[in-house]
Amino acid sequence: MLAPLWLLTIGIVTGLVTRSMASGNGYGRVADALLGITGAFAVDWILGVLTDTPIAWSRSTLFTIWGAALLPHLAHFIAKRHTARHLHGSLSNR
Repeated sequence: MLAPLWLLTIGIVTGLVTRSMASGNGYGRVADALLGITGAFAVDWILGVLTDTPIAWSRSTLFTIWGAALLPHLAHFIAKRHTARHLHGSLSNR
């Protein structure tokens, strides 16, 4: 498990980088950073639950970065899909 300060740093940086990768269509800097932080802490917790032996610092960091990037991407994907479905439904009602 990584230190909480390190998880915060990974989450904030990865959440903001994910925002730029989502073509700037994020929820805002604070929300994207919070999504990254949540993803980082969630993956760190899951790693702690699933593994009995300690994981190398480098592998744990890579998994945490992956989780911090996955949650914002997933949220953007769901929101984009919901918006597209909503727009498509309103256009077909005309």
